[in-house]
Amino acid sequence: MTSGTTARGPAPTREGAAGDLVSRRLASLRAILMQPDSALREKLPEYFLVYYKHLNILRNPARIEHIFQKGREMFEYLEAEGKDVLDLGAGFGIEALLVSIYGARRVLATEIDRDMVAVGAYLARAVDPPLPPEQFESRYGDGIGMELPSGSFDGVMANCVISHVRDLEGFLREANRLLRPGGIFFLSDENNSLYLPARSRRRRGWREMEAEPNGPYFVARRALIGEHFPALAQNQLMEAARATRGLVGNDVLEGTRELLETGAVRRKPEFRYRDPRDGQYPERELNPFWMMRKFTEAGLQPELLPAFFSHGIEVHPRQWIKDALRFFCTRWRSLSVYVWPIMRLRGRKVR
Repeated sequence: MTSGTTARGPAPTREGAAGDLVSRRLASLRAILMQPDSALREKLPEYFLVYYKHLNILRNPARIEHIFQKGREMFEYLEAEGKDVLDLGAGFGIEALLVSIYGARRVLATEIDRDMVAVGAYLARAVDPPLPPEQFESRYGDGIGMELPSGSFDGVMANCVISHVRDLEGFLREANRLLRPGGIFFLSDENNSLYLPARSRRRRGWREMEAEPNGPYFVARRALIGEHFPALAQNQLMEAARATRGLVGNDVLEGTRELLETGAVRRKPEFRYRDPRDGQYPERELNPFWMMRKFTEAGLQPELLPAFFSHGIEVHPRQWIKDALRFFCTRWRSLSVYVWPIMRLRGRKVR
């Protein structure tokens, strides 16, 4: 058992004046999320409202508390008290913001969507008291591609990111490089392949990305082929877009040449549902135990974490169900990946 944890999971930390500061900032963040749409639209993009309404968080005290509890557990599993933490693919930055509020020394939240970066920066200024720039920074860009100095962070976190990355092994190696000896990589992702109830929904989403004629990936691939082979008739263009499904970038063009010259595409895709422009996965299914092997290969000592279930916020008997699931998943962690869609892992960099 590592320091900062108990048999039941992460142990609580901050007390006294520091705890009062945490409570003030959480109260102010809660007040922001409780505002009416009109007030939120004055400061935040429409996408923020759409996304958090979809998650049923805005003006929902129980769901807001759920997010706060989840952020607290993340902070504790990262052992982030007084530490430097990097969030890769921070989205709107709320998880990274909570890790900062709970007591990390410095949090760098990276994201490739400028509107999301702006939201993270706004929230850091809007909490009371504001988080100073040296404690929280929302930065535009791909954290993996920023070439940050080796050993810059005590913790690296990735929430709902890794199932979309093109080079999973490279992503883990870079996380290892960025960590100081003994540092922790925390991973949470909704695309747990062992949770069977979500499989049909996920695969339906894959098919929608490739649906003819207007699926986003099909349209993008057809446009790419049309740009480089302008002489193709419409029926040839459609056939080439079908035959190169799953290929990426130059492989789409080479596959089209093969089709025109031989009548078939010899090269086979690694996965049939990928963005043809950059190879990004829509929602790649990941086996948690396979992921643990990948952690080991990347120099990270893997640990399967129990599923997260909020406590004390639901109306009975729903809370009883959550409490029972928490009890069993905490004691038999492997159970988590079969009863809950979100897998959570952490890996400690070998000293």
